[in-house]
Amino acid sequence: MARKQVILRREEILDATVEQIKQRGIATTRVADVAGALNVSSGLVHYHFATKEQLVEEAFAHAARREMEALRTTVGRRTTAVARMKALLRLYSPVGQTPSWRLWVDGWSAGMREQGLQDVMQQMDAEWKARMTALVEEGAASGEFHCEDPRAAAWRITLFLDGLAVQLVARRGALEKAEAQRWVREHVAGQLGIPADLLGVRRARSTAGA
Repeated sequence: MARKQVILRREEILDATVEQIKQRGIATTRVADVAGALNVSSGLVHYHFATKEQLVEEAFAHAARREMEALRTTVGRRTTAVARMKALLRLYSPVGQTPSWRLWVDGWSAGMREQGLQDVMQQMDAEWKARMTALVEEGAASGEFHCEDPRAAAWRITLFLDGLAVQLVARRGALEKAEAQRWVREHVAGQLGIPADLLGVRRARSTAGA
């Protein structure tokens, strides 16, 4: 019974660390901040994680596992490739339902200096691109998508999302959410060779000659 309680407390610490990093960033998040959010002593946090570096690395691995579980669930649904792509965009586009992009942008930056964190980020990125590629390949094989090189299309989609995320995180408020959503769906539709409205984009009527 005692062991189960230790495991639960460890997960609570990781969850709290992720939330603190989202709010404060990696550089300014202290072990004391995590302990304070849980109303426990810093000593208890250090009982599980010897250093802040270890805590941060394991928190990112913890968050990545959850993100990848949601990704696998979404792409594994028994529905059309178009429906699964729409679901992925709702979850993972920088203007979607998962408010995690600040966390991952911060993680990529810190990973340039910390090898353990870099490994976590690279593993997550590799699976993200592999799952996206597999979905695009499936859609192309079924005739739902029309692209000559599914792997290249998948990479261009993920790179666009990554780049947009950096802009939205670094320049908060510089771009309207509705406009960013439209750009995401139009870009993805263009890469897949499908009409934009299949991904929820309604093109404005032309006013030429009006």
